[in-house]
Amino acid sequence: MCVLRPLRDKIPVMKSRPIAVVVALLLSAALGAQAPAITSSVQSPESFFGFRMGADRELADWPSLQKYFEDVAAASDRVDIVDAGPSTGGRRLIAAVVTAPDNVARLEEIRLNSMRLSDPRTLDEAGAAAIVERQPVIVAIGMSIHATEIAATQAAPELLHTLATSNDPEVLRTLRDVVLILFPSLNPDGHVITVDWYRKWKGSEFEGTGMPWLYHDYVGHDINRDAFMMNMAENRTLSGFFYRRWHPQVFLTMHQMGPRGARFFVPPNVDPIDRNYDPLIWRIAGLLGHAMALSLEEDGRSGVLQNALYDYYWPGYEDSAPLGHNTVSLLTEAASVRVASPITVAPEQLLGGRGFPDHQPSTTFPHPWPGGDWRLRDIVNYDLSAARGLLGAAAHYRGELLRDFFRMGRTQVALGLKGGPFAYIIPPDQFDVHAARKLTQLMIDGAVEIQRTLEPFRVAETVYPQGTDIILMAQPYRAYAKTLLEVQHYPVRRPAGGGAPDRPYDVAGWTLPLQMNVRVDRIDQYFEPPATTRLERASLPPAQVWGDTRKPAYYVVDGRGNGPSIAINRLQKIGARVSWTTAPLALQGFTYQPGAIVVAEAKGALETVTSIARDLGLRATAAAGRLPQDTRPLGRVRVGLYKPWVENIDEGWTRWLLEQYEFPFETIADADIRRGSLRARFDAIVIPDQAAERAINGHPHGTMPPAYTGGLGMEGADMLRQFVDAGGTLVTLDSASDLAVNLFGAPVRNVTRNLSPSDFFCPGSIVQLELDADPLTTGVPRVIAGFFSFSSAFDLVPPASAAPESPTSATARIVARYAKSNVLLSGWLEGEQVIAGKGAIVELKSGQGRAILFAFRPQHRGQSHATFRLFFNALHTAQQAVPATSRGR
Repeated sequence: MCVLRPLRDKIPVMKSRPIAVVVALLLSAALGAQAPAITSSVQSPESFFGFRMGADRELADWPSLQKYFEDVAAASDRVDIVDAGPSTGGRRLIAAVVTAPDNVARLEEIRLNSMRLSDPRTLDEAGAAAIVERQPVIVAIGMSIHATEIAATQAAPELLHTLATSNDPEVLRTLRDVVLILFPSLNPDGHVITVDWYRKWKGSEFEGTGMPWLYHDYVGHDINRDAFMMNMAENRTLSGFFYRRWHPQVFLTMHQMGPRGARFFVPPNVDPIDRNYDPLIWRIAGLLGHAMALSLEEDGRSGVLQNALYDYYWPGYEDSAPLGHNTVSLLTEAASVRVASPITVAPEQLLGGRGFPDHQPSTTFPHPWPGGDWRLRDIVNYDLSAARGLLGAAAHYRGELLRDFFRMGRTQVALGLKGGPFAYIIPPDQFDVHAARKLTQLMIDGAVEIQRTLEPFRVAETVYPQGTDIILMAQPYRAYAKTLLEVQHYPVRRPAGGGAPDRPYDVAGWTLPLQMNVRVDRIDQYFEPPATTRLERASLPPAQVWGDTRKPAYYVVDGRGNGPSIAINRLQKIGARVSWTTAPLALQGFTYQPGAIVVAEAKGALETVTSIARDLGLRATAAAGRLPQDTRPLGRVRVGLYKPWVENIDEGWTRWLLEQYEFPFETIADADIRRGSLRARFDAIVIPDQAAERAINGHPHGTMPPAYTGGLGMEGADMLRQFVDAGGTLVTLDSASDLAVNLFGAPVRNVTRNLSPSDFFCPGSIVQLELDADPLTTGVPRVIAGFFSFSSAFDLVPPASAAPESPTSATARIVARYAKSNVLLSGWLEGEQVIAGKGAIVELKSGQGRAILFAFRPQHRGQSHATFRLFFNALHTAQQAVPATSRGR
């Protein structure tokens, strides 16, 4: 019989109090240990759900999980339920707050004290010490934000039940010193989608297969790539809960990884790190990670890995954004099964990975797993062992964790006072006021303090007007603000013996002012701030309609940036006649730049233009006389968005973006395209980023239910070609542009294809684009930043070099290029000469229509506001590809 022991003999002791050992009951059955007494009427998970958590082919669904948590809270004086906020689909992100009854009675005091410790400007050392003396440490654990990584959600009820009911002395001591905030799922919408799909095909040959759609309404796996942008409700909810309501000192998020590597990963993470964060973050993460590893080892869990695979360089994960808020963030990853169906992994199938070359014992991997059967219950057991180690160590180091939390905030304030930078300044006069408002709001939502000036002021030779926003860096979350606003220089790491450099786990550059085309001035030296007021919410300053609105002939609306796309769509929705100016237009003492929106007077036009000026902050003028002649008419475009049966995150982001900017569109699948007659239904069809081969072939037959296998096929490809030849506009994003090149035999070559990393390497970075004056670049500066992630670059070639298998011949012209020099703006780029001056946007002409090829993703993760408008323009101008008499209406 294996007997669980306190951790005090295993972790260096700083106090005489023993370290709490948590979850002893929970693991007793698996370990054969004597279970501690339970004196509660709380129903066990097995009794409630009708099966043991992690049982083969069994899953607890979301309504049942939510009810179980609520029932436990109603029956136990150790548990309270909090509602963190909504999901994208309108479900609630609930959490159980679990702690000793005495702590439950003063939860509001504990919560407020945690918020006070988070801001050292409100406390001196003595005040902080007084709080620490009686304050439990707050630990948050979030389960299964990636919904198909479902084991942690299944482990949550057992963890809750044990903590709510066990009278084991170590459990009770832990509850005294820890407040656990336990989220059973950080993605309840995805949990519903995953469980429904699994149950539908359980017992069939397709049991445990992946889904043909995302496990989220929009973004699937990218739900944890949105933490600083907060486009999705889940990330806004978590941010608000963490930084404005509870502010945990420690946050653990539990994930799963591929099935053939290590069985479990715990911190420390692999390099590189973001150097803005306090070194204490990494030291504490190592301490707590080793406590988890020790607990796993004590419980006989082999195959546990550290210091490999996952870095914390990028701030966009749900567990990396809190680092900039002085929360120690931890990640665990467990080897997956087929959702809830067991697998067998033979020894020879085991693989290594980044920082983890093989399955030989090492200091970071001392006890390899030998291979064999692997079940959902195994993952549950590993998750529970890790939770035991974390909670035990958090209880033991309660005082240190709280004091260091306070110290990290104090250090950030001191660094901000030193300068370098002292402040970031956001002037009110922005090219794209819509993007500037978004940037300001996401900083506020991330608890960054922004001051709005009440008077003009000067910094060096620059005079800023009243209404300028200042981010003074002497604030606790300085590191978070700095890492989002500064330029990244990725710390490249190369193998000692040569070979390809280590690529980042996600991206290498993300500088938001560049991605969003917002002017943000970095001020390194101290200046005397003017009178200000703290900005609580970003809003667009309402504009007005100038001129005489009593009997106008037309209206003109500022056309710069992304907001005008919403304006165009709203005007076309009421049937207004809309066009763009192609030359500057002076009215009422103001000169509108090319691309300004011209609206002929009609019923409802004044009301709509007035609301556009007020809500979107776009200047407008009512004018009499003849309409301007230098204009380009814009018809209301019928858009089809291709959604393949291969889950496609880029499709989800594209769909979300079209909705945000009020484009009417229709989702179309493989069969819709193969049926043909596309030109009668659509003016533009968008193909999101995906490999051409994947789009054509889809899932192989036999790997998925028949309705979801196959792709466009050659028949669908031919229908797309016919659509363009009949006057349609095909818009392809990033790698999907290879499909267009092949379809039309285009005289275009992707110069990055098949290059080795030593010749060209650009993993998720920001690059400089140079735009020609063209309808496709209307409303956009001539030089902007774009996001490039192993993307493409196009060169024009003689027609004889074009794809020989295509039956048509297309002409091509470059509309936008990568800069001729100094291509990289933020991140990491090797082999700049490969793409310098090459095409970033190409227009192909075939028959009566066209294809617009984006070599990159202009709508990348809803972040790259600088290039949204380029994508929108491809749609706005779609009816101009062919005369109206030929449109097939």
